[in-house]
Amino acid sequence: MVNKMLKLFFIFLFCFINIKPVFSEDFILGLKAFKSQDYDTAFEQFLSLAETGDIRAQTYIGMMYFNGLSVPKNLETAAGWYIKAAEEGHPHAQFYLGWMYDHGKGLEKNKELAFKWLETAAKQGHPRAQNNVGVMYYKGEGVKKDLLLAQMWYMISSSKGMSEAKENMITLNDNLTKKEISQIKQMAKNCMVSNYQNCKKLN
Repeated sequence: MVNKMLKLFFIFLFCFINIKPVFSEDFILGLKAFKSQDYDTAFEQFLSLAETGDIRAQTYIGMMYFNGLSVPKNLETAAGWYIKAAEEGHPHAQFYLGWMYDHGKGLEKNKELAFKWLETAAKQGHPRAQNNVGVMYYKGEGVKKDLLLAQMWYMISSSKGMSEAKENMITLNDNLTKKEISQIKQMAKNCMVSNYQNCKKLN
């Protein structure tokens, strides 16, 4: 489980254009140490940066506390670091913060806040967040139930290669009419071409 989460973390970290590509020397040292599983060195490098407000380092520190890498596992401390990075715009931190609110891990369960942060990450192009937003629309958790918006987010997430989203999309298709499916395809297109600024139902 940990290895799967770490693999996904690396994929998401470098896939978002809104994260500045300029890395400090300390961050590069921390990243190299992390990749080589020298977690003690990585933690030391990242912590000094995180304390100065580097959202990439804050996200790594949160993830290391979340998974118990170099430090004892502490979900509350992980949440604290994720909050710092999420509020400054890091999509992976926003996703994990939403997940923690959704599941009541390290934070008191709050479906509304879960939806808020997952949607924020989804609108930055985070595939897992996009699938989870779809799930919340489908279940009506933290947001009013809406099958069309649920399917739109499944469709977008599936287009990024998320197998879970594809399965959810196939399952939900059985409950939609051909007209609704056609509308959803246009909704998904509008959402993506607008860089996630127009992610709503058609008028």
